[in-house]
Amino acid sequence: MTTLVILQLTKGKQSLPVRLLSYGQRWIIAGQQSKSVSQENSILKNNELLQLDDERHSPELSARKTMYYKLHNLEQSPEILPAARNELLAFFATTLDTALKERPTEGILKLDTYSQEGLTNFLREQDEKVNQQWEDCVAQRRQGAPMELFKDRDEAKWWLKQIAPVKFVDGAWLGYINRITLPFELRPFVKNSWQVLSEELGDGDLAKNHAHVYRELLSKSGLELPAGDTTEFIHPRLGINEPTVWESALAQLLISLLPHEFFPEILGFNMHFEAVTLETLKASRELKEVGLDPYYFQLHVSIDNADSGHTAIAQQAVCAYLEHTHQKKGPAAAQQAWRRVQAGYILSSSLSGKVTCPSKRKPVEDTFPRNDLEEEVIKIFKAKALVGQKIHSHSEIKIAGLRLVDWLNPSRLESKKWQMDFLDSFGRSKAWIHRGDSGKSRFVSELSWGGRMFGAFTQTETETVKKWIDGMPNPDSQIYFKFVGRTEDLISPTESRPNINLKRSNTNSLEVLELLSNRPISTYPKLPAAPYGLDFAAHTIPHAAKFVPLWFVHPCLLETFVSVPWKTTSHFACSIVKILRAQAGFDIELGVVAGMDEANRTNSLGLVEIGLNMLRDWGLPEVGSLKEVLDRWESQPAAAIIDLAMRPFAHKGLLVGMAMAFASFHGLLAKSNLLYQPSREALSKISQREVENLKDCLGMLGESEQNACAKGYWFAVTQLKSCFEESDQ
Repeated sequence: MTTLVILQLTKGKQSLPVRLLSYGQRWIIAGQQSKSVSQENSILKNNELLQLDDERHSPELSARKTMYYKLHNLEQSPEILPAARNELLAFFATTLDTALKERPTEGILKLDTYSQEGLTNFLREQDEKVNQQWEDCVAQRRQGAPMELFKDRDEAKWWLKQIAPVKFVDGAWLGYINRITLPFELRPFVKNSWQVLSEELGDGDLAKNHAHVYRELLSKSGLELPAGDTTEFIHPRLGINEPTVWESALAQLLISLLPHEFFPEILGFNMHFEAVTLETLKASRELKEVGLDPYYFQLHVSIDNADSGHTAIAQQAVCAYLEHTHQKKGPAAAQQAWRRVQAGYILSSSLSGKVTCPSKRKPVEDTFPRNDLEEEVIKIFKAKALVGQKIHSHSEIKIAGLRLVDWLNPSRLESKKWQMDFLDSFGRSKAWIHRGDSGKSRFVSELSWGGRMFGAFTQTETETVKKWIDGMPNPDSQIYFKFVGRTEDLISPTESRPNINLKRSNTNSLEVLELLSNRPISTYPKLPAAPYGLDFAAHTIPHAAKFVPLWFVHPCLLETFVSVPWKTTSHFACSIVKILRAQAGFDIELGVVAGMDEANRTNSLGLVEIGLNMLRDWGLPEVGSLKEVLDRWESQPAAAIIDLAMRPFAHKGLLVGMAMAFASFHGLLAKSNLLYQPSREALSKISQREVENLKDCLGMLGESEQNACAKGYWFAVTQLKSCFEESDQ
């Protein structure tokens, strides 16, 4: 449910209405988008981007490529969120439907109820299965069998290029999991899962960032591709058009997008995706054989290991979460959570993103028709094409970007591949076919009385076409909701949907900051020198209504910068990763991955944990989420910070400046007597790491961004000072 609150911010005679929108657990000030964002939105309406389909594309592939682009640029495309959620539900429904029909007692579905022992045994079996397949593969190669992924160096390069969309989003399924808006009780499971993402991002070392490593592999192989977040990367002319790849890449971007609503599913997806695959093992050997660098794949063989690597961390996160759910909410809730973990696992296992090289593909003649009904349908269309091609010559109707008259060219329809492509494309044409329901299909209507094709098909032929349509899989989202035991309109209090109806008034974010600070932004001085020291005393308990919202909100300042892996392939983003690691309580980076060492640390304190300790130590009410904080202590400055943080690249300088102020405040607070020793020590170390990396960030900002940085710094300082001007204790 959306709540709208109108606040009047007054400065002198000036009064500006600020629309404060609440959607679930997310609050935003509905101010005006910056000019640059509006300009970017105009790009998104460009026909070349939104109508990618040509002879190499189906409308479905075009739509998925467009969504891939927009999710990389969500700041400029918030309108995509409803469609993104629907696409994710469709993925869940499709993969669950297939698994339940084809293998209801296999895979993870054979574990009807959860037990740690049962899950451990299952995952061990899966690991042993892959190891046995790899051993068999190695034995066959020793006996002279050819490479299995590609035939030579050129085809290996083709393969590397085709799978780039998946590799450029390596880790994306966890990209939004580290949200301050998630319930605080989930923090331990969030932290362990985000440890996996952190290592995917190189723990802040660009050379170890997986998307960067893959880009380097492409470059070494003579493949210079456009940046993964550009329109050029999704354009058909680039030749990256394998549907399975875009489907898998999109699923990885989608599942993390709504962590409030799909948290258990994310954990399940992660548990499958982090397992070592046979394809990874093959690539690590075969690329070397053709003279290409195999390190990206070797890296995943080692870092994903089931003993101390990502597989182990992912399993531990699932088990800990399910045990927590059982203890807090009972066995029924734990069983539902297990079903949702299964749904995520099945989604990952069903959308592998695998690509078969041309030389390794079976001839279409060996695989088509795929059943007797397809054989009958193609006979009908071949017969109609012989007599009806000229009748359709004037028609501009297109299917998958190709004119109907071209599809029905009799000579082309002699090709098995052409037949298969035609049936597949026609079957996906929403304008003509309603999959699974011939009664709702326009094509069947046209064959009936009153239709333009009445009489063109016999009764038997019409019934054959109807059976073909009725047999098409078309699962709806209710399959997912039924499987996991949820109803779509009853979202639990620990879940929320993102704001998808954001409307902005004539008040932009800078004006809001100016009004809240009661000072013209233009009068702010320059940044002080590092370590950006503050000059006010913090020795008495601050005003709770002002301080508590700021404390629990400010971890959001930088978190969205690293939500999409491709966006982290810069030194600036790597510094942000290190800051976020410090703020979450991770140990300092030492050059090697921590793996299970970090997951097993029980004494780590991050900003949230320190904040919860402060509430207890100061005798303040305990809170379970940021939503509870803002419900108890309404805060306009906190709402402004959330709004700015939702558009990090539009407000980079402001956000970095605010982070500098809070980093300095952390150091100041750590020296005071307001915290007990464990929190003081942890906060002091956090502050030192923040200041060091923020200094690097500052050096990478342009002149205008540095000016904005000073504004953000002094705004945050003003708000923090006001917390100590009077005390309610």
